[in-house]
Amino acid sequence: MAEKFSGARVSSVSLGITVILLYGVFVTMVAFGFGSYIYRTGWQVSTSTNGASVAPADASDIDNLIFILKREQILEARQERLTEEMQAFRAEVSSWDSKVAQSFANIAQAKAALQAQVDSTTADLVEFQFDLPGRGRSKFETVVSQMDITAQIQPDTVGNLSPDFRIRALLNIAAEGFEGDNVDLDTKDRFEAMRTRAIGMLDALSLALAEANAASHDAQARRKLIQDRIAAHQTRWNSHEDSIKASQETLPLGSSARARLSALSLSMPFMPDVLMRLVGFPTIFLTLIVTIAAGGLGTVVAFSRRYYSSTTSSTLTLSRLFVNVGEGIAAAIAIFLFSGAGMLALTQGGGAANDVELSPYTVAFVAFLSGFMAEDAFASIQAAGKRIFKIEKAENGNASPQTPPTDP
Repeated sequence: MAEKFSGARVSSVSLGITVILLYGVFVTMVAFGFGSYIYRTGWQVSTSTNGASVAPADASDIDNLIFILKREQILEARQERLTEEMQAFRAEVSSWDSKVAQSFANIAQAKAALQAQVDSTTADLVEFQFDLPGRGRSKFETVVSQMDITAQIQPDTVGNLSPDFRIRALLNIAAEGFEGDNVDLDTKDRFEAMRTRAIGMLDALSLALAEANAASHDAQARRKLIQDRIAAHQTRWNSHEDSIKASQETLPLGSSARARLSALSLSMPFMPDVLMRLVGFPTIFLTLIVTIAAGGLGTVVAFSRRYYSSTTSSTLTLSRLFVNVGEGIAAAIAIFLFSGAGMLALTQGGGAANDVELSPYTVAFVAFLSGFMAEDAFASIQAAGKRIFKIEKAENGNASPQTPPTDP
């Protein structure tokens, strides 16, 4: 018995919370829908009385003004994102600047090591120069003279730019000179040992210099790529800035139209710019939103009244609540379509036929009644449907037989 009572209390609490939540949802929809409708319809009235001094653009065209303001906000957000990305890129460029500077230091260090090895090998080669036989020594001195002349006449040649090119060539010339029969074998062996050791060191240091140069070129290329990205971002940022300035010329910063529209941007965390989005909808759509909300609100009111009645509360459940809400909304939509089809006089306005539209106040009130009295609403809709189908049946059926004339 206690378990049944506890289960009934839990069900009652959940049902009550659901009713309160539905109250909040439908009341909020009605408030926002009517607020947007009043704001939108009141805009044309205020701008028509104030004249064209509100803004250079057509002040009565609220859709165009909202589009301009929203586009401006989007461009500003894109500018902010581009600014953040450019700041990150600039920090990355600064990092690559340090790496490029370090690569230059590595190149200078590798060149210094290679030059030191070249100087050391040159000093060793001078000692063996006088041990060369006559013909080999003459050829060696001739090659040295030619290299000196070439370095003076053509200082930018590949050979002169390479620090180890000269010493390698001289080592090869000296090796050819020591190939004769009248060369001391001990001197030749010492020269070969020195030459092998020197070439090995030169190869290793030349490879280190090439790797340092490659690393430097790679760092510079990466830095250039990021700089190009910054330039592209800056171009896009400037384009957005031009578009924003054009929007501000159309809708000036000090205009009353911009002030009124900016007030709609509430920047809510869960529904940003909800009022501005609703105001941008056509009035007929706002009327539909209000109609649906009023129908649901009427159903919730009727349900809560029945729930607190001692005679019917035991039969009301959470599933029944949602079914009733669905029926109330369906009845409200039916009333909306019924009035929109011209079968219910719920219009307002005057003048041309296009200026006549559904009155949201009357439609919302009837929709509330439809949700509050769903059974009666469906009965009225069913009666109207029967009348429509009877008319169609009479039009599409055979003509009724005429009574024959009677004799006088």
